[in-house]
Amino acid sequence: MAQKLSNKEVANRPEKPQSAITFINKILKQGVYGADFKTEDGLFCSDYVTVTYKDNSKKKYERQTLKNLNEALVAEYIARGPFTKSIDITGKMFGKKQQQTLKVAKFIKTGEFGGQEGGKKVNLGIVFEKTFFPRVLEALDGKKMLNENKKGINSYSMAVTYILQKTSEMKNSAPVSAEDTGSRNTKRPIVATGKQLYIAPNSHTKHGALLSDLDIHHKSGTSHLSLKYGSTLTFMNAGVSKVLNEKEMKAGEIKNTEGKNILATFGIDETIFCDVFNKYGKQNFKSDSGSVNLNAQQKASLTNLLKTGIGSGYWMVHGQPDQSVNFYYMDTAKNKIASKAPNTVQINYGGSRGNGKRVDIEFETDYFEFKVNIRNKQRGLYPSHIMLDYTTKDAIGKTNITNSSDPDRF
Repeated sequence: MAQKLSNKEVANRPEKPQSAITFINKILKQGVYGADFKTEDGLFCSDYVTVTYKDNSKKKYERQTLKNLNEALVAEYIARGPFTKSIDITGKMFGKKQQQTLKVAKFIKTGEFGGQEGGKKVNLGIVFEKTFFPRVLEALDGKKMLNENKKGINSYSMAVTYILQKTSEMKNSAPVSAEDTGSRNTKRPIVATGKQLYIAPNSHTKHGALLSDLDIHHKSGTSHLSLKYGSTLTFMNAGVSKVLNEKEMKAGEIKNTEGKNILATFGIDETIFCDVFNKYGKQNFKSDSGSVNLNAQQKASLTNLLKTGIGSGYWMVHGQPDQSVNFYYMDTAKNKIASKAPNTVQINYGGSRGNGKRVDIEFETDYFEFKVNIRNKQRGLYPSHIMLDYTTKDAIGKTNITNSSDPDRF
């Protein structure tokens, strides 16, 4: 069980004053301190503290506009600390609009007060994830996050604040902890049996947890966050070497049912498809490209692939080079619009130049611009993977959060 704070610790003890200094500075949001506290029920944002003294007098300590007034409150709190009888903190749980008052004993003793740091920092493999996940852990410990190079607010700190607020509001429950789920490397294979083409499982609502790189666990419920970085992102990265196998391709005919269904969905000509790889590197070979009109069955199959590839029930957190973050929730309604297949697709046999060892299919929906590429990712010749790359349009309703965003608008 997590160690809790006590009145004795956060009231001034002459022999150990630091916890009291930290506590009152957090309440007043002074210097490096933020007003958030960790509890077993989730993150709590304090508004003010009311101290009852041994003579039964009461004093309300609340942040003032002028710095010197806050400094005076800190000095008074410390000076009167030994005469403290009880301490009541008023504020709001993240995700709640109603104020409530808590006793000090409800607060977990975090690293700021000499306790154990919440959660462990993990290496998620890319700079954005390495930076973002620890920011979330710090926020859940109630810390005010400062820039490591002392030039302002820490990278993604405003984004973390905003995201914790919005996810908590949706769950109507405060955040308690965060978990790195990206390291699970969850498989999402492509399936092309019969007339169905999809990323397993065949239900977009079941993919939110599978797409998650970071889970925020609330007192009630979990928010899934998909962390992405870069201009072009990927919804699908599935192996196809068994269904588009080298032996059949060398013979110029795809016999595997799943392989045939994948190609048929996009209107890909099997003969030209095989030629792209069989004739790769041969002198003067160049494949033709062009647009293909999709029939009703092809559109239905592609829509199902997109539905399961995109998934739903998760928050997209897309890091930008300027250290801002684009943020939106992918729900069922957005998934439906985003996955509606177009009437035509552009097929580039041999890629954009026509002589590469790949086939690209380009198209767009209301929310995304897509490029499907079928190629070998392992320096071989014949296809090993099919990938669904995308860029996001503004129409999806992205919120951009920068380090200079106004926290009051949250």
